[in-house]
Amino acid sequence: MRKFQRVTLSRRMTLSWLVAVILALTLGQRVAHAAEMRFALVIGDDEYKSAKLTTPANDAGLVADALTAAGFTVTGARNLDQATLRESFREFLGQVAAAGPDAVVVVYLAGFGVQFAGENYFVPVDADLARDVDVPLQAVRVSDFAQPLAALPGRVKIVIVDAARQNPFARGGEPLASGLALVDPVPGMAIAFNAAPGTVGPDEPGSYGAFATALTEMVAAGGLALDDVFARVRLRVSEVTNGGEVPWYASQIDGPFFFTERAADAPPPPDVAPIADLRDKPMRSYSSVDDAYAAAIALDSMDGYEQFLALYPASPFARRIAAMLAVRREEIIWRHCVFNNTPPAYWSYLRRYPKGPHAWDARRRLGMLGAPFEGPPDFAAFDFGVPPPPPEEMGFVDRPVVMFWGPDYEPPPPPPVFFLPPRPREFVALPPPPPPRERFFLPRPGAAVVPAFVRPPRTVAVQPASPGAIPGHTPVALPGAVQSHGAPGTRPGNVGLPAALPGHPGAAPPPPPPSPPQPTAAVKPAPLPPPPHSSGPAPATIKPATPPPPPAPPPAAPAPATIKPATPPPAASPPPAAPAPATIKPATPPPPPAAPAAPAPATIKPATPPPPPPPHPAAPAAVKPATPPPPPPPPHPPAPAPTPAAAKPPPPPPPAAAKPACPPGKTLAEANGHPTCK
Repeated sequence: MRKFQRVTLSRRMTLSWLVAVILALTLGQRVAHAAEMRFALVIGDDEYKSAKLTTPANDAGLVADALTAAGFTVTGARNLDQATLRESFREFLGQVAAAGPDAVVVVYLAGFGVQFAGENYFVPVDADLARDVDVPLQAVRVSDFAQPLAALPGRVKIVIVDAARQNPFARGGEPLASGLALVDPVPGMAIAFNAAPGTVGPDEPGSYGAFATALTEMVAAGGLALDDVFARVRLRVSEVTNGGEVPWYASQIDGPFFFTERAADAPPPPDVAPIADLRDKPMRSYSSVDDAYAAAIALDSMDGYEQFLALYPASPFARRIAAMLAVRREEIIWRHCVFNNTPPAYWSYLRRYPKGPHAWDARRRLGMLGAPFEGPPDFAAFDFGVPPPPPEEMGFVDRPVVMFWGPDYEPPPPPPVFFLPPRPREFVALPPPPPPRERFFLPRPGAAVVPAFVRPPRTVAVQPASPGAIPGHTPVALPGAVQSHGAPGTRPGNVGLPAALPGHPGAAPPPPPPSPPQPTAAVKPAPLPPPPHSSGPAPATIKPATPPPPPAPPPAAPAPATIKPATPPPAASPPPAAPAPATIKPATPPPPPAAPAAPAPATIKPATPPPPPPPHPAAPAAVKPATPPPPPPPPHPPAPAPTPAAAKPPPPPPPAAAKPACPPGKTLAEANGHPTCK
């Protein structure tokens, strides 16, 4: 009996231990899930070489503020060049990779975007896109960072490109298709554009763009699922722009995701139908054309547009819906072409859309494949899985730039409250942001746009605010590549470029002559030959006197005479004759450079004896500063001191210059070991 009790007790203890382990694992999973890390990269470019935009930098600052309130660690900057933009992406991917599998990532890009040969590109501020072929060389391909981001183990990745605008690029070469190209998100990723693929939004002269303002409004609403956020963004932007801009969104994120949630004491949210309730609801179930139009825009599907046109073909909004359907069909067909990437696919596109937005892209792709632009008459047409466009659709897409505003379209009806609640008062007219503190910083709104009762979900690990920080104004960190922009050796506006090129004229070192070496006058004249000039009686004397305007060199003969009298001084008597001729030989050819005149004075320094002032016009100019009294030849050394440059050179040249300079009736003679005229 006791043995049975022991076994039972042992089994109970084992069972209790297993339960404890299971509970620990469950709690561990909950804790791990609670430590959700959120990261965002926000870029706003508006100071382009060829155009100045009004809103992208402000839009980036507004979105960064909302994401910060949603618990994201935001890295952001404005007006980045291509090199810094790529390096910022690289740093951000490294930050996300270290965060683990539960990371949530948002990338927001505002500025100019273009598509080329089926790829989307974000244009940095230093790009110079004069021709279509410049796009892949100077712009940043969106897939270059979207694909590496998709390969990381993060749970949710959202890429938002607010860049579908009319652009001034590629005026030369072949035309580019308008807007951004349709793409398919990979599992775990969502992609959003500010305008439908293949279309561009209207110019926005205000402080903020319609898309960024609507996105911030929906994040600040709190408690909206990701699909509902972008469905309401589409409705709000369509309402604000009178139908001229209709955003696009596609997602393959499994499970619910919320940017923010509402606190328990928050006011009750408006009663709005979730987008999930509209997907299976037929268009004929709506009581009015206005409700059906709002449902078609909220769903943004080909099936919804076709149902609306079938029910309301004469509606004033039918033309806009028909244009949206035509553009979506053409974009789907072009996407299939790029995915298949074969000549028959591009020939089939050109057969359906000979003047379509991507006609030149199809020819570019055929050129890359080495195929002719026109296929043989009997080629097998490619099956796109989409019926051919009806003839009436061709009028909407037979143009390079497609837009939904203008006199051809009626303004859409305001969305009913059942689909979209009225806009909060603070978003009706957002005041412009204060100017940013420094060059690359994003402008932040003057007041918090997310109310206090809206906060990050409980599962988010929120970093504590720094002491003294204002709620809702957590600073946005600059990318590391931008922080190094101001380092020495960089030029403003060109990150990473040296401020001065090596070999700049100012950096050229002067000739290195031995300035104060030993007093061997015979050895120093050797450097003198390169600079001497080809004309003039006493160049050695005049050169030191006037370095800027170098006079001409003396004849070969006088120089030996100059050095011969200089023999009496010590250390110069035996060798002077031999070095002098060697020095004068190179001096006779007239080399152009006159800058190295400075070495001459240092060379002749040892020959301190002052020279007599010869009557020749060149001699007085040199001797003038050396000895005030012209006739006497005072040997005292103090005279050269006031003008060392002039006194130093005189010793060797004066005799050479005096020899031919004696006036008629006088002869050259030596007095106290120095030549003079008598």
